[in-house]
Amino acid sequence: MPVLRAFSVLASIAVLSGCAARSDADNAPPLKPQRVLWATYQYSPDRNAVLTQYSIPKDWSYDAKGNINGGLALAGNTLLFMTFSHQLVALNVQNGNVLWHAPVMNIAMSTPIVAGNTVYVGTGRNGLLKRDFVQRIRYRGKDVWGVPGGDEIAAFDLRTGARRWTFQTTGEDMPSALYDRGRLIFANGDRHAYALRADTGKPLWITDIGGVATMANAVMAGNAVVFATCSVGHGTYTVALDPATGKMLWRAPYGHCDASPTYASGKVFVNSAQPGNMALEKKTVVTALDARTGKPVWVYRGKAQGLWSIVGSDEVAVAGMHSGNLYYQPAPLLDEIIAFDDATGKIRWQFHTAGPVKMSPVVRNGALYVGDVAGMLYTLNANSGALMEIREFKRPFTTSPPIIAGNKLIIANGTSVDALPLSGRPKIAERVGWGIITDKQAGSEDE
Repeated sequence: MPVLRAFSVLASIAVLSGCAARSDADNAPPLKPQRVLWATYQYSPDRNAVLTQYSIPKDWSYDAKGNINGGLALAGNTLLFMTFSHQLVALNVQNGNVLWHAPVMNIAMSTPIVAGNTVYVGTGRNGLLKRDFVQRIRYRGKDVWGVPGGDEIAAFDLRTGARRWTFQTTGEDMPSALYDRGRLIFANGDRHAYALRADTGKPLWITDIGGVATMANAVMAGNAVVFATCSVGHGTYTVALDPATGKMLWRAPYGHCDASPTYASGKVFVNSAQPGNMALEKKTVVTALDARTGKPVWVYRGKAQGLWSIVGSDEVAVAGMHSGNLYYQPAPLLDEIIAFDDATGKIRWQFHTAGPVKMSPVVRNGALYVGDVAGMLYTLNANSGALMEIREFKRPFTTSPPIIAGNKLIIANGTSVDALPLSGRPKIAERVGWGIITDKQAGSEDE
């Protein structure tokens, strides 16, 4: 490489590694916000993906022929998800029929984001990047999550699946992006947060956030965009940036790069795990942060140690969900769901599951729905934690959380996506071999 070219490359790397570096998009036409259909992981900042306007006429099941670990998205009658077989898939939510599918460059676990007639997705897989000479200079020995060929954020036409643009990164792009006023914002495995023009994919700003985001999806928290990060030797942090400029607003030593932050009632809720006595043992930590300052409002530190299981996914911490005045936190280290008073952090109830829960729950009409890696799909009383129903699946539930579309629970299990009744034996039960246990059979009490 000629000396001048090498200097230019290294200078560019230095700029991109700095805080809130701007790009050529400064001189581009103004942003044009689009009609938002699915702006973030689990639909909204509280992570409770419930859309009541649907009426789906029948149960259905679709086999994607590839594992589904990412979130679902629903735009009109188009249900979208990604697979380990390098596919973005679009189904008709009314009957489960395929509308289209489009290839991506790597396995895909992010939630499709939809604004206007465009779908935005990211690719990536777990693993530390073996870096080349330029990358070693850029990151100066710091951990980078990715693969040698890099990964991509890509935009597709919602109606046809045609690719519109691609933005490639060094780090993996497994965490879901979010859409905000014409911007697509995400953090990834190369220790940076990015804002791209949603219409063209051109970068607006790039900020070094001091750690990687492996599975933690961004969330809008009031006037800030919030990320959770990890850095080998430097701990875990939750970081808030200005969505317009990428400027750092605050940084707090809580949260984890596996667990997406949740925002509600002026607070950012995060989950993390502290080391235990042995390598695979951890302690659950749940924190509510003031969204304006990043200061802790309350902190729960579990006393019991639990084992870190890689079944279903390699996550040690999981995104929670907020509804009413409760924050619901899966605790996979303890095989539990814990419901906290959102203002005080007081535990309202705990429910012990057959295996680790690695997905966010959903709540509608006082019922909470969630699955575990033992293949159990639970319906709990959202206020008391009492067991209402169990439906048994043949395969583990992973990190793909359910959504509710009117009268159906839509959930991924292994390679399948199923539209099920909210309660009772589904019409497709003979295809997937379920057993149903009601609250009376389980010996639970009605509230």
